[in-house]
Amino acid sequence: MPYISSLRHAWPEKAGFTIVRKNGHPLYTFLHFYGSVELLVNGVLTVTRPHTCILFSPGVPQYFKSPQPLLHDWIHIGGELAPLLEAAALPTDTLLQPVRFDFITGLTREMESEFFTQKSGRERLLALKIEELIIKLARACTGEYSTAVDSTTEERFRKLRGELLSHLNFPWTAKEMASRVGLSESRFYSVYRGVYGTTPTDDLIRARIDAAKNALAFGNEPISLIAESLGYNNLSHFMRQFKKHTGFSPAQYRKKSGK
Repeated sequence: MPYISSLRHAWPEKAGFTIVRKNGHPLYTFLHFYGSVELLVNGVLTVTRPHTCILFSPGVPQYFKSPQPLLHDWIHIGGELAPLLEAAALPTDTLLQPVRFDFITGLTREMESEFFTQKSGRERLLALKIEELIIKLARACTGEYSTAVDSTTEERFRKLRGELLSHLNFPWTAKEMASRVGLSESRFYSVYRGVYGTTPTDDLIRARIDAAKNALAFGNEPISLIAESLGYNNLSHFMRQFKKHTGFSPAQYRKKSGK
């Protein structure tokens, strides 16, 4: 049965953060990068696209460097993983470019929450979550989640989503996003949901809340400045939205995180 030894979702690091493991890691290492990084794969140094994933096999050399501030999901997985990978036809030590990736952070968040509990059935539930991640990632990499759009439109959506997640403080509107990909608002929403499995509004809110959680957990900025930096002009609106998605007020979340 596969098991998790350590993991974090939406984990931040400073610009220039580098990992060098010449002898690899003794367990499987799953990585999901929100932005571009320099990544060594099979001896070739590559600059990845945003939301590239990779699953390193045990003992395979690892190197990556993030020129800009890094945000990523990472999981170290042990146990019998090979049969699951074979069944899903998901390759290891290979760049993975899922057409949809919103589920990755959500599943990692769920696993992280379960990992730090001592509830009954914890190990079994985590093993099932690992399997769910592998199956959904394999589907996303083979295009099973994708809607029918031409390659030019798909590339426009990839670029837009990268801008969306990289500039969370921008006052995004449906009209603005639709105009950037050259579609009507109704068609834009339909294609976005078909490609990414969520609406652009929900996608943006989720990303802003995840960024706020990191800022609250690892920084000391006032809550009002965090809200403003993420595009919220109304502090009360930010606080309501944060509590709706996390179950805590920003102040409670910061206190829970030990800040």
